[in-house]
Amino acid sequence: MKKNLLILFTLCLIACSDDNFIRSDFERPRANQTIETPPEGLKLKSKGALYYTQFFHNKNGFVDSTYSSDSWHGYNEVMEKYIYNKQNQIVECKVYYSFPHYPQNNRKEIIYYAYNTKNQIISTTTYDQNNVAIQYRTFTYNRDGSLFNPSLKIVNENVVKEGGVTYEFDNTRNPLYNIYPKAYRILHAVNKNNITLTKYSESNYHEHTLRYNDVNYIVEEKISNMPTDTNDHIGYSYY
Repeated sequence: MKKNLLILFTLCLIACSDDNFIRSDFERPRANQTIETPPEGLKLKSKGALYYTQFFHNKNGFVDSTYSSDSWHGYNEVMEKYIYNKQNQIVECKVYYSFPHYPQNNRKEIIYYAYNTKNQIISTTTYDQNNVAIQYRTFTYNRDGSLFNPSLKIVNENVVKEGGVTYEFDNTRNPLYNIYPKAYRILHAVNKNNITLTKYSESNYHEHTLRYNDVNYIVEEKISNMPTDTNDHIGYSYY
């Protein structure tokens, strides 16, 4: 089944060039911006357990596409394809939602990203498969360049507090940090390091026990105090 879905994913990506999604000028390069290169380090190949994601990489060093399967919340697949401009900014993301048991719910969307001259994503526009705009969002940033979001507290590129939940981190690189451009990482609050503790209260928390390879990249994560049949044991692999 998974092999067939990956083949379908490939065909979908090829077909992207022929779809009728509305194009925008968001992807036009700005002459005053430099070409971004990814952080040095290993490139993530897969992550997951009940929720599993494979990562495919672009020749520019960033993520090209992802394939995710979810048997945790009900079996479904999500396939994402990222489009870059000449500055290696993500300007589009094509998303395909597949529900093998309920194919009538299958759908696709496309998200366009607009930037300012500081390489910050200032808006996103989402279209459905009928070229209808279904969501428009704008974003502002703090003086330090972090995303303005009153519910988040970010220290050293890590979300240490979100609402009433606090987090603690190790000092090794989060593999997701290596595969997305800076503006996208900031918008989606991709942590620089790996979570070791998720704390809701003094008596309600999850400890994240991490195992590393010989170059200090996480290869296994076990999360304590999780219900049965949840995503509490996660594996990581690299190219």
